[in-house]
Amino acid sequence: MKFFTRKEFPFPTVPGWCTIAVLIFIGCGVFVFSIHPFLSPVHPVESEILVVEGWIPEYALQQAAGDFKSRGYRVLVVTGGPLETGHFLTGYGSFAHVGAATLQKLGINSSKIVAVPCVFVQKDRTYEEGVALKKWVSQSEPGVKSLTLYSVGCHARRSQLLYLKALGKGYKIGIVACQNRDYDSRRWWRYSNGIRAVADETLAYFYALLFFVFGS
Repeated sequence: MKFFTRKEFPFPTVPGWCTIAVLIFIGCGVFVFSIHPFLSPVHPVESEILVVEGWIPEYALQQAAGDFKSRGYRVLVVTGGPLETGHFLTGYGSFAHVGAATLQKLGINSSKIVAVPCVFVQKDRTYEEGVALKKWVSQSEPGVKSLTLYSVGCHARRSQLLYLKALGKGYKIGIVACQNRDYDSRRWWRYSNGIRAVADETLAYFYALLFFVFGS
């Protein structure tokens, strides 16, 4: 009885190795220069409601407030989960409420701001924000089918994907990714914060695709 057999195995020649190396180099270059714009799109849609993720930095909230005033939105909805630090000090129970209070301080009329908090979950928190948003839209704005979501940096693409999944078919969600000030997005690979952000969000985006889109 034979346990092994001899097989021919194709092995690249020197020109073959050179071609493989060039293709790898080109692929890496395409990834480096295209991944950040892909993860941080700016594609708002015509809508009356601006949705803001309440956890984003104050400079991003300030930009969102400016867009709300200049673009004529009717309602500003702030989403977010439970506040894990500072609750007893500030009295706010969620990032949604912290974001809403900050936007009010930035000059948005409180009558136009709605805080939509979500429950605590150990994973898929962005999706849970979308679920809470859908419940609010269904109850308070049943005729609305178009929203623009405000996020920050390369988290934006995943937020748009998960909010769309949570709201379901028939909804259109635009996205605005505010510039992340922790690094220069044009040269993100030169900053440790940029490398961490792109690596984390790239993996998280494909995780969301696998388990929320293709896996459903």
